[in-house]
Amino acid sequence: MLNTQRHAPVGRIRPIRMASRTQGMPHVYRGRARRSVPDIFDQDSGEPRRAGRFRWLLSTFLAAGVGAAAIGVVLFGSLDAIDTRQGVLPALQQFREARLPQPTVISSASEGLNWSIPKSDLLQIATGGVGVKHIIHEHVQVRRNNRPFIQIKPYMRIVSRLSEVPPSAAEAIPPFNPFKLYAVEADASDSEGGAGESQSNVQVKVVELLGGILPSEDGQELDDSEVAELVARTKEEAQNLAMRPSLQPDDSVGPQEAPASLEEDIDADLTLDAAPPPNTTVLFKSVAKAEEVEDDIEPSEVRVIRVARGDNLARILQRLGIEQWQVNAILQAARPKFPDNALMPGQEVHVTLVPSLSDPDRMDPVRLSIFSEAHEHKVTVVRNAAGEFVASSDPYDDRVARLTLKEGDTSHTSSLYAAIYHAALSEGVPPDTIMQILRIHAYDTDFRRRVGHGDMLDFFFDVKEDEGPDSTPGELLYTAITSGGEARRFWRFRTPDGIVDYYDEYGNNSKRFLMRRPVRGESIRLTSGFGMRMHPIINAPRMHTGIDWASPVGTPIMAAGNGIVEEAHRKGGYGNYVRIRHANGYQTTYAHMSRIAPNIKPGVKVKQGQIIGYVGCTGLCSGPHLHYEVLVNNRFVDPLKIQVPHERQLTGRQLAEYQKERSRIDELMRRAPVLTASR
Repeated sequence: MLNTQRHAPVGRIRPIRMASRTQGMPHVYRGRARRSVPDIFDQDSGEPRRAGRFRWLLSTFLAAGVGAAAIGVVLFGSLDAIDTRQGVLPALQQFREARLPQPTVISSASEGLNWSIPKSDLLQIATGGVGVKHIIHEHVQVRRNNRPFIQIKPYMRIVSRLSEVPPSAAEAIPPFNPFKLYAVEADASDSEGGAGESQSNVQVKVVELLGGILPSEDGQELDDSEVAELVARTKEEAQNLAMRPSLQPDDSVGPQEAPASLEEDIDADLTLDAAPPPNTTVLFKSVAKAEEVEDDIEPSEVRVIRVARGDNLARILQRLGIEQWQVNAILQAARPKFPDNALMPGQEVHVTLVPSLSDPDRMDPVRLSIFSEAHEHKVTVVRNAAGEFVASSDPYDDRVARLTLKEGDTSHTSSLYAAIYHAALSEGVPPDTIMQILRIHAYDTDFRRRVGHGDMLDFFFDVKEDEGPDSTPGELLYTAITSGGEARRFWRFRTPDGIVDYYDEYGNNSKRFLMRRPVRGESIRLTSGFGMRMHPIINAPRMHTGIDWASPVGTPIMAAGNGIVEEAHRKGGYGNYVRIRHANGYQTTYAHMSRIAPNIKPGVKVKQGQIIGYVGCTGLCSGPHLHYEVLVNNRFVDPLKIQVPHERQLTGRQLAEYQKERSRIDELMRRAPVLTASR
C-alpha cells in the first residue's frame, strides 16, 4: 500500500544522512518498512548512462537516414528526363494546384487506340514515342424533319517531333523542288467549267502575258537593228508554223493555212507546242480530268546516248529538246577541251536534265559528260553558280560536290523538308495535303536548313462523318511548324468572296515571298526581258539573265522579299550591286544602282519592301534602269514567269470574322481527346 499521507508523522521522522547523497540526486522518504512498490520517479529517471547514450545515437542515425532519403528523392525527381510529367516535383506541383495525377498513355501502333488518356490543354507526346494522334469530338446540333438532333463531329490532331529520316524511308520522300513549292495551283473549277462535252483532241494553254504588267503606252521606241531582228524572227516563226500539223475540229478536212497577220501568228504560236521532229506523231491529252495532272515533284534524269555514224554533239542535244541557245553555250564551253570533230562513233554522251524552273514542261541540261567506248572520261561540261557552262577534262564526282556543300546546305535526309514530309507521311497524311502544308509555310520557313532539337509540327484536320477514327485526315484547319525555336502558325479561313486561305494570328496571308517589280515610281517601264538578245553596248548576242526596269535616277529600289544581304559593293559591269539570299535557295540581285542604302551591308537582314538602293546607271549600261535577277538553286530564271502568289491582309469586318473562326478552332484543339494513338 502506498502512503497517502502528505507528511510523515513527526515522531517517525529521523534525521537524513547527507553523507549518503553521493550522486547529488534528491532522496524521497518512503516511510518505514514500506518498500514493496518502487517509486515512479526513480523508475523513470533512474536509468543507466549507457542506455541513454544508445538512444541518442539511434535517433541521430534515424534522422540522418530520413534526410538522406529525402535529398535522394529530390535529386532523382529533378534529374528524371524520361517523362517530365512524372517524378516527385511534378506530383508536388499537381498536388499544390489541387489536381489529381494524370495517367500516362504508353501505346504502340499495334495496340491501336486507347481510352485512357491525359486531360490537358497542351497535347503531350507519349513517353518513348515521336508522334501522337488524337481524335476530338464536337457535339453539333442539326435539324432533321423539323426535329433537333445532336450529332458528333470528329476532328483529328497530330503532333510529332521532327528528326532525321532513316535511310530505309528516304526513298519515299520526293526531292525538294522550290519551283513546284511556290507554284500557284490552278483552280479545279476553272478547268472543269470550260471542258463541256467536247471530245476534240485540243490542248489549251493559259499563257501569262505581259499586258497586266506593262502600261498600255510606255513610249518605248525600237531602233532599226531591233526592228530588223524582230521581222526576221517573226518570219522564221511563220515558216515553222506553216510546216506544223494544225489542230482542227473533228469535222474539218484538209490542212490549215498559217495566219496571215502578225497578231494571228503570235496567238497561234502561243497555243501550239514546238515543232516535232520528222516522222513523229504528237498525241494530245485532254486536261479536263484531275487525275491526269502530273506529279508535284519531278526528279532529275540522266540520258545516255551512244554516238552513231554521222552524229555530232549539236544534233544529239537538239534531239533531247534542249533550246538552241543552251546548245550553243555548251558547245562553246566544251570546244577548248573537246573539239567538235573529236566526237567518234561508239562514244557515250551522258546528259543530266532537270525540270526547268520557268517552264515545268521543259527539261534543262545541268551537266554533260562524254566517255569513250572503254568508258574513259573525255570532257565534262557543268553549269556553275552564275548560270554559265564551264568545261573540265577531269571527271565530275558527286562525292566531291557533297564535300564542298555551303553552309546551310544539308543532305536529303537531314533537312527540315525531309523531316516534315516523313513525319506527316508516317501519320497517314496524304502527299497532296503534305505539299499543301509545305506551300503554306514556304514563305517564312527555310526547308533546306538542318533539322534541329526541339523542331516539331502540329496539325489539326477535319474528319469526314462517314469514316471511322482510323481514316485519313480531311480538310486542314490549323498548321504549325516549330523550327529553330520559332513557331509559325496559320489558321484556315474562307472570306465572303469564297476564297479559302491560311492566315496568321494577325490576319496576314501566308503567301508572301518575292515581288516581280521591286522598284516603285510614276514612270517605270520594262525595257528588256529575259533571254538571248543583242547587247546594246558590245553589239553581240548575249544571254540576258534578268529583266530591266527603266526609271529616273534616284527612284527607290526595295528588297523583293525577306532575306539576308550576301553582297553589297561595286561589281564590274554590274556597277553598284546588291545580292540577297532568301529562303529555300532563292536569290535576287539588283544592279546598276546609283548608290546603295547606308545600312545595306553583307550579313544584314532585310524585310520585303525595305529600301536597299536607288536607280542609276553605273557599270556597263546604256541608261538609268534596274537590272533585276532571280536565281533558284544558283540558276537564273525569268522573274516575270515564275508563279509567285501575292500577299493578302484581312481588315475590318473580315478580320473580326477571322478572329472568331480562329477562336473556335483553338477551343476545339483545347478539348480533351476521346481517342489517342502514338508511334
